[in-house]
Order: sequence, then structure tokens, then C-alpha cells
Amino acid sequence: MPSTKPPVARSSRPNINPVLECADAMFRASIEACRQHERVGRLIEKGGSDEELTAVAKLCDLCQQQLTARTGEYETAAAAGQGKIDEAIWHAANATWHASRDYARRHQSCDAVADKLGKHSSEKFGELHLEYELEASSVLALRQAIAAYKKVRPEAE
Repeated sequence: MPSTKPPVARSSRPNINPVLECADAMFRASIEACRQHERVGRLIEKGGSDEELTAVAKLCDLCQQQLTARTGEYETAAAAGQGKIDEAIWHAANATWHASRDYARRHQSCDAVADKLGKHSSEKFGELHLEYELEASSVLALRQAIAAYKKVRPEAE
């Protein structure tokens, strides 16, 4: 049975290498964002209830927000500390950063189009379909960046 005690507050450990730590956090957030995105897709294919789909979509959005925050932290740390990590990790982290930014942009764009649908014309559905395809492409690019980062930094997961 899960504990009902509140979590014990702990002090943050000192940042020994902020660029690397931010890159690792962005990597982990990327993994979860992709996982939740794929979960929404599987639920849509299986035809889950509207309530379940709404809850899972909210979780997907939360993971995307987490990824956006970790991406911003990495960007700030990397701008201040370029060259403080191994070159292979640096390149893999930057590829993850680019893919994360594109995924966030596509995720927001897809949500914006879905919110504007109103009357469901075939043109609007075509526009929504295109946005979903572009978002799916950005998820694939993010998955590839995750795989590259994991290859050079397996201990980050």
C-alpha cells in the first residue's frame, strides 16, 4: 500500500556540471513526452472513452510543458557553459534540444488548430490532419535524438 506520508523535503545537491545535468533532465523529459504522446495515439486507435482521452491528453500536455521547461533550462545552461561537456554529448544534447523545441512548437500548433475547428469542414479536417502528421514527424525526430543521446550517455536515464 502506498505511503500517505508527505514527501520529505531534501536540499538540492550542488550542480557540479549544470550543462550536463540540464541535458540529462531534458533527455528524461523527452522520453516521457514521447511516451505520453504515443499513449494518446494508442488510446485514440482503441477508442477509449472521452473522459479517459481527456485525462490522458492533459497528462500529455503536462509532459510537454515539463519538456519545454527543461529545454529552456538546457538552453540557458548551454549558453553559459559551452564546452564544459564531452563533444559527443554536446552534439547529442543539442540535437535533443532542437528536436524538443520543434516538438513543442508542433504540439502547440496542433492544439491551436484543434481548438479552432468549430464547424468540422473537410478543409479544417485536412488542416488538422496535416498538423497531426507534422507533430508525428516531430515525435519521430525527438525519438531519434533520444536514441543518439542515450547512446553517448546511457547513465542519464
